[in-house]
Amino acid sequence: MGGSASARSGRRRMNVLRVEAVAQAHRMLQLLEKRWPGAAGRLNTDALNELDAWPDVQVRRVPDEMIGTRCSVAGGYVHSTTPPTLTVTESLSLRRRQFTALHELGHHLQKTDARLALAVRRQSAAPEAFEDAACDVFASLVLIPDDTLQPRLDGRSPSAGDVVSLFERTQASRAACSVRIAEQLGTDGIVAVLDSAGTVSFAATHGEVYPPARGWSQADTPLVRAALHRHTNVQVDDTYVQYRSGSTSVRLYGDAAWSGDYLITVAVLDRPGWKSFALPRTGSSGFVSRQELCEVCEEQFFPAENCSKCRTSRCPAGHCACTYAADRQCERCFLTLNPNQFASPTARMCKECAE
Repeated sequence: MGGSASARSGRRRMNVLRVEAVAQAHRMLQLLEKRWPGAAGRLNTDALNELDAWPDVQVRRVPDEMIGTRCSVAGGYVHSTTPPTLTVTESLSLRRRQFTALHELGHHLQKTDARLALAVRRQSAAPEAFEDAACDVFASLVLIPDDTLQPRLDGRSPSAGDVVSLFERTQASRAACSVRIAEQLGTDGIVAVLDSAGTVSFAATHGEVYPPARGWSQADTPLVRAALHRHTNVQVDDTYVQYRSGSTSVRLYGDAAWSGDYLITVAVLDRPGWKSFALPRTGSSGFVSRQELCEVCEEQFFPAENCSKCRTSRCPAGHCACTYAADRQCERCFLTLNPNQFASPTARMCKECAE
């Protein structure tokens, strides 16, 4: 898909992370059944009421301004309270509150089980992104079991209409439907939920395309601009995703469909299910985005310069391969961890033990 060798490596790591996040989500489902037999079915029916009755966690509804934007959903998890707290934004629709509550339950499972926690810590390059992705998949699996899906059998990608159809015949949120449909893309691509102004509410990806940030406008991209202008379902052969930096993704085939006041978009590199024929774009030289992942900040960035000593990309905070010191041991849990698991280069305890 173009870009530097380090950028391609970063995209491959991201793809591996998503595959491993799906496996982690299935382990979470197994743990859910072990701890609370039959809970998946009850959570599928009414997650909030079911969780309200659990002594193991407490659900707290909070105003929008109390929730940050780092997480992929408008919610939060606080493990320092007794019992741990799952926070959900009040203004969300009922379906989205259900998805958010289940996402935060996913954090609870990963924080309170040694096997799941170890799987997170092994993702030394991006543990928080891995944990968050696993929570998204876990929530979508609870809300949309496999027997509810109607996968395509022709090897081509689903359409935006397929997301809308899944939303209409289940009680799952548009975000949950996006995650499940993204699993079926079969090619590099993105499924996104946008508000009526074209701003990202949620995005799920497949393969090696980076997702747009939640809260970031896509109104100026060819697909979304056409859908907003006509306020009808549209398809375009040449669109892209816009990132905060101003850079764009590889050129994609795009499909958009309205679902109430929300716009659902599916953008794929090749094999679009809404076209009878489309030339493949794998290996396209049109790729502009060259995002990399800083292993210290755990943030994606677009490299502007290389370190003169190690010749690797330097992130905006000045981190490069020179910064990636050898793994060190936490003096409390005695685990040997990547430096990004510590709050600072001089911290003697890992972030989790220090909290």
